[in-house]
Amino acid sequence: MNKALDRVRLFALNNLAIEAAIQQVERDRDLDLGHRPPTKNEIDETYYPQFEERIRREAAYMSAHYRVFYCLENSIRSLVIEVLFEKHGEHWWDAKVSDNVKSHVASTRKKEKECGVSIRSPEPIDYTTFGELSEIIKTNWSDFNDIFQDVKALERVTAALNVLRGPIAHCKPLAEDEVVRLHLSIRDWFRSMG
Repeated sequence: MNKALDRVRLFALNNLAIEAAIQQVERDRDLDLGHRPPTKNEIDETYYPQFEERIRREAAYMSAHYRVFYCLENSIRSLVIEVLFEKHGEHWWDAKVSDNVKSHVASTRKKEKECGVSIRSPEPIDYTTFGELSEIIKTNWSDFNDIFQDVKALERVTAALNVLRGPIAHCKPLAEDEVVRLHLSIRDWFRSMG
């Protein structure tokens, strides 16, 4: 495992959490410190203006949390791939992932294919849920115990993050307390790493 790469990833995720906190200050104090999320330039202007202003404000508010969680979840995917590939080779998915996860992934891939949409990814791990990523790590704890301090701490942190992921993934605004909890949970994630 490349410790320098891990440090760079942690640094990047920590910066995203700080950026989200700065954006919160901008909203609370109605300031522009240069960290407001993009709105008009990157949004389809054909339909976007037709949505209520309140919903557009919520979307801008939630975009920072979505970006942080997007980075976190995908960095965990990268970590799983890196560790299991390094220790078990290119067939790690077949050898080290539980049948339940493989079955769910196969089902999701099949549904998407039947709908005629573009494939999400050729990699099966890209079809896993956040909870399944945690399960892969726990199932293969001996491969990850040099990265994480304690399996129970990892379970607690990922369970908290998975609950917080719900409103983010399902387009509902996070309450102020939950924003704080999200930032603390992300700090806990980094702390759980050795």
